Amino acid sequence: MKSLLLCCLSIFMVLTISAQPYRTIKGHLTDSATREPIALASVKNNTSGVTVMTNSKGYFSLPVAAGQLLSFAAVGYHFDTVTYTGTLLLKDTLELYLSALVVTSLGNVTVSTRGWSKYQTDSMQRQQDFFQAMGRSPLPTLSQANSGAGIALNIDRFSKREKRKRNAIRFFDDNEKEAYINYRYTPELVTKYTGLKDEKLQEFMGKSRPSWEWLRKHPSETDMAYYINEQLKKYPPSK
Repeated sequence: MKSLLLCCLSIFMVLTISAQPYRTIKGHLTDSATREPIALASVKNNTSGVTVMTNSKGYFSLPVAAGQLLSFAAVGYHFDTVTYTGTLLLKDTLELYLSALVVTSLGNVTVSTRGWSKYQTDSMQRQQDFFQAMGRSPLPTLSQANSGAGIALNIDRFSKREKRKRNAIRFFDDNEKEAYINYRYTPELVTKYTGLKDEKLQEFMGKSRPSWEWLRKHPSETDMAYYINEQLKKYPPSK
């Protein structure tokens, strides 16, 4: 009887969580130091997997339910995250900030980075900062999210330290994939082959965003040109 009760309780909790209503929120992403808008950055709902792009003024809209985690990334910036609490009013805008990457020292790697892409250098800096943060006690949590540190992982829910580390690393890897997409699928490249600008460019890039797996298999610009052309047929810009 006790097992049946626990089973019913678990099912009720799952149904309650899954029934949380989605609403479309508005957000604004800016540089944490200069407060300048960050255009065409990716903002992802980590629960639904939906990714949108910010517009030329740093604004975006995204369906989200209370308690869901949003992550955001832009070229030349640290990752960051925030949990939507569900308290935002319809007229409100969620203000988000990213801190710029400043490559100060990569240890012995610094001297051998000649010829590296900007993505590789930035990625190395993010990894160094991340693993330094992993060594701190206590580990950073979402209570510090969006503080400009660039690391704001909600890992307190894991009971064992090593399990927390593994999950934090997995989350970091997922965000690195988003950063790789941003470096390969750039507004400059898309504009070059479509002529799209401003809001139409934002709309198209959000709908046609390629996967990390596809990009790894197709490294050339020719591949990208064919891809963009095919996506343009699927998602013609709205008039």
